[in-house]
Amino acid sequence: MISPIQIKTTNYNYINYRQSPQSFRGGCPVSIAKSSEKCSRKFELGVRKLANRAMDLFNRNTNDELYNKFLSVDKNSPEYIDILRQISRQHLGKKDLEVNFENDRIRNLARSNTPHIYIMNHDSQSKDPQMLAAFNTLLNDEYMDLGLAKTCPRPRIVLNEDILLAMNERNRKIFEQMGSVGIDASLHNSDSSANSKKFITLIRDFIKGKANIFIFPEGKNSVSKTKSLAEKFQLRVAEMVAKLAGRLPEVRVTPLGFAYGKKAQVDSIHIGETVVFKKDGDNITASIGNITSDFARPEYKKFFKNRQEATLTENNIPVKGKEQAQYIGGVLCENLRICKEEAKKAITDSI
Repeated sequence: MISPIQIKTTNYNYINYRQSPQSFRGGCPVSIAKSSEKCSRKFELGVRKLANRAMDLFNRNTNDELYNKFLSVDKNSPEYIDILRQISRQHLGKKDLEVNFENDRIRNLARSNTPHIYIMNHDSQSKDPQMLAAFNTLLNDEYMDLGLAKTCPRPRIVLNEDILLAMNERNRKIFEQMGSVGIDASLHNSDSSANSKKFITLIRDFIKGKANIFIFPEGKNSVSKTKSLAEKFQLRVAEMVAKLAGRLPEVRVTPLGFAYGKKAQVDSIHIGETVVFKKDGDNITASIGNITSDFARPEYKKFFKNRQEATLTENNIPVKGKEQAQYIGGVLCENLRICKEEAKKAITDSI
């Protein structure tokens, strides 16, 4: 049986969900949690701004010519992808990187020249952006090598808007040119209307084949190190899949597992098998994805036994309507968890 992602907290990732005044989060009434989060956000934004100003002074005039060129380049031109990969390389760290290149996995992603939603675990606020830059460098290298730089989907990276708000105007424009889309990631005070408008734009570009969407489903919940991925997983990406499945023949979601070495100077990206979702009448089907892994839970292996795709069900009854997003979320969360474990294993094997 596939486990749905249950909604336990108010967050920007679940449209139409409202937490009652009597609800509690972490033992605190929602009104107190809202006030606390508002103060915390102001403090964090201030710290981000100070850190960015210090970095601006340190990196002053670094590669100014390249960034000026990037700001003026046409996003629909092949040159955009070329400059983007150059900039992405500059964000990479010096650690060795383990990537599963077997079976031409990343080349096949590029060769398809169709939009994907990429989901990633969010274990490190500082290192995850480097891993995303590394993957995009590899992907854009393949687009260039295959002669697809003009037609390939452009990146749209969903992130906490405070990251952009803390930047100076020029850096913000650079990040937006790179495809960054700022979302109010507040757990209690989010502007759901503004967020919905931005996601509608993402969905429209995805349908037109213009965008690869990159998203960390844990969002701000990633700060909790004691909760499981399933407890932190937010449902916006699952809702997008449900909506897109009604508009497209299939929706492709590829999980990217990130892991970091401690004593070993090695980091790891595990590029997962793509999970394909399709609409079948009122039902949703999902492909087996990464469930063949040794890390997959027994109930998922049993569910997909002897079949490459299956209708999402509860007690053998197809799930309908809004519940579909919760079960899509369950499938995505399990696939991402598997890829995270595979990435960790790659580090262990490299020692």
